[in-house]
Amino acid sequence: MARVKNLDQITGNLKNLSFYTRKGSDGIIVRTKGGATKEKIKRDPAFAGLRKANKEFGGCSKMGKQIRMAFYGLGHVADYNLSAVLNRLAKDIQKTDSLHPAGERDIRFSAYRFLLKGFDFGRTTRFASLLRVPLSYNLVRQKQEAVLQIPAFACSFGLNMQDTRAAYSYFRITAALGIVTDMTLNPQNQQYEPVHDKLGQGYRTCSTEWYSTAGSVPEQELSLLLLAESATSGGVTQQTTSERVTLSDPLTIAENPYPIFDDSDSLVLTVVLEFGAPDAFGHIMPVRGVGGGMVLGVE
Repeated sequence: MARVKNLDQITGNLKNLSFYTRKGSDGIIVRTKGGATKEKIKRDPAFAGLRKANKEFGGCSKMGKQIRMAFYGLGHVADYNLSAVLNRLAKDIQKTDSLHPAGERDIRFSAYRFLLKGFDFGRTTRFASLLRVPLSYNLVRQKQEAVLQIPAFACSFGLNMQDTRAAYSYFRITAALGIVTDMTLNPQNQQYEPVHDKLGQGYRTCSTEWYSTAGSVPEQELSLLLLAESATSGGVTQQTTSERVTLSDPLTIAENPYPIFDDSDSLVLTVVLEFGAPDAFGHIMPVRGVGGGMVLGVE
């Protein structure tokens, strides 16, 4: 893969060359067009291995999307492309399946959910260096709930306001709770599907008020319950972001061929620090690419 250092920052197509940018990279990437046709890849026996790889890659992409849905709407604080990293994590998990042949391997996230704990949304600035106060939490699988405890702190001590963040006068802390389900190949349609049909259905977010970066934050809790309706209490707003939020049943104990694991669903708790700025109407809005976040716990 070639990279363009300086040619008036070209993007687009030029004869048999394509120029494009990628999140997390400052340069322009160039590649040649061409290769086998879609129909040839679909039917030619010589591409059987590629078809298997593409099928499994599709499953990993769906798993990556499930993980991102667990903190839906909060990825804007990341300073790099989260999708590529989460898809790669799914692929690493998929490779551990020794019961199925290549092209049909399961993605048993529940067996390796611990790998997601501590996943950071920042590469240049880690979440722990951005918010310098200890957060504690309680995550209960049986009740599909989480409580995040935020201690009282003065922003001059608890916030790292270096670089461009110093230009923003407001911030808030937001927590998200979501469900990630193992993926298996459906033999009927040859598509990867979640073991339990919860893809994009279970998530909630809960935010503090917007606080001045020159002030202080009181001690408080953010409570998230996937089975409850949204509520507002003590100045803390629990948001039901869309129709996907309500789950009618508790997490299910799955019947699966891996007897050492007794479930296929995982609860994922995420926390982000958002910086905000007033819009034209005076409403404080989150700023993209500024702030940080991490996955606090997975059960």
